Amino acid sequence: MQRADIDKIRDLLGEDTERNKLRKHISKYDIPMLAIIIDQLDEAQKLKFYLLLPTKISSDVLLEVSQHSRKYILKSLKDKYIVSLIEKAESDDSADILGEVPEQKAKRIMEHLPRKKKDALEPLIRYGEDTAGGLMQSELIALKSGITVKEALDTAKKKVKYIEAANYIYVVDSQDRLKGVVTIRDLISFNQRKKLSQIMNRDLVKLRPQMDKEKVAEIFKNEDILALPVVDSRNKLLGRVTIDDVLDVMEEEATEDMYKIAGVHPDENIFDPFTKSVKRRLPWLMLNLGTAFLAALVVSSFTDTLQAVVILAAFMPIIAGLGGNSGTQTLTLIVRGFALNQLSTDNYRKILFKEISIGIVNGMILGAIMGIVAYLWQGNAVLGFVIFTAMTISLTLAGFIATSVPVLLKVLKIDPAVASSVFITASIDIVGFFSFLGIASLLISWLV
Repeated sequence: MQRADIDKIRDLLGEDTERNKLRKHISKYDIPMLAIIIDQLDEAQKLKFYLLLPTKISSDVLLEVSQHSRKYILKSLKDKYIVSLIEKAESDDSADILGEVPEQKAKRIMEHLPRKKKDALEPLIRYGEDTAGGLMQSELIALKSGITVKEALDTAKKKVKYIEAANYIYVVDSQDRLKGVVTIRDLISFNQRKKLSQIMNRDLVKLRPQMDKEKVAEIFKNEDILALPVVDSRNKLLGRVTIDDVLDVMEEEATEDMYKIAGVHPDENIFDPFTKSVKRRLPWLMLNLGTAFLAALVVSSFTDTLQAVVILAAFMPIIAGLGGNSGTQTLTLIVRGFALNQLSTDNYRKILFKEISIGIVNGMILGAIMGIVAYLWQGNAVLGFVIFTAMTISLTLAGFIATSVPVLLKVLKIDPAVASSVFITASIDIVGFFSFLGIASLLISWLV
């Protein structure tokens, strides 16, 4: 998106006579790009631009914009418009939209929805947004097990144009209990006189509405499937979760873990207001400031050594920086391992040994390089030895700390992605400075 394009859109929004020209301009962009445009506009312009979107894509664009933009637009839209928006959207998207609307406004909107839409939405709203029930949509094709393949195919032809990703037809009994599934391909391939009960696949994976969305994503990854049914405790078919919603979950979770490690609020967006970004980031930075004081205390206890060998100060940022980077590499892999359920008590020791070994090898290689540079620069072999030893210790312990702290936090039921970074950065800095300056103090007579 070029700056000139945004400026042109702003200019067109400022002229009431240019609406048709702006609509033509809008048609050039796809849904993700329209969302980016809205996020970059001023608040008053966000709403004005959004109201010019074609109705068939308005709900998709609304779900694509940042949370800040979405809340502002929904707060500003009239109830009548939101009712119209929800009526046209898929049930899962409708539930997501309604979930962002202020509570009193949401109640008014529900009262004005058609009975059929209200009945479809109420079960979805009942479940949390982080569950299979919150992800599922009620739009699907469900047919009785006693009908023939021909009857099923005729019915599917009528319904398929109203339902997205209608690859599967769910087979139910007279009480809507799920019995099996058939694909559109099955209906085309099998004898038209056969019953669905004769051709359906009975061995199918089912989701429960209370299942956590991360677990749902894991199941989809393992099953390699486009949609899965959601059933209650009596096996009654409630709805289905489609792969497009699961892909959104996977992206969400990966982004959330990355943000947490970096100390960024999971909901933050680059287009968020200035004050909101400051409020969200400052507490994390204050916590980092507190841990940085601990490292400063360690350094202050070696002031005599630093005064005697001033050149040591030049190498301190290198020791701390490489130790911190090494720890971050390990931390990222461990947190991702937790997210993918790859890390367990069975393989923890093996992974710990591997990360410590990597720290030793990398520490020795980098320490040797820096030691040689220090010797050539200062002509002091002992200084090179101090740097080599400190670097090896720092990276070795970085591997140990960055592997152990997330596991300990997990045992204490604290999210490793949230808390690990602060403790690990502080610990590695303290270890790095203490080992470097401590060894230098022991060998001070050979350094002066």
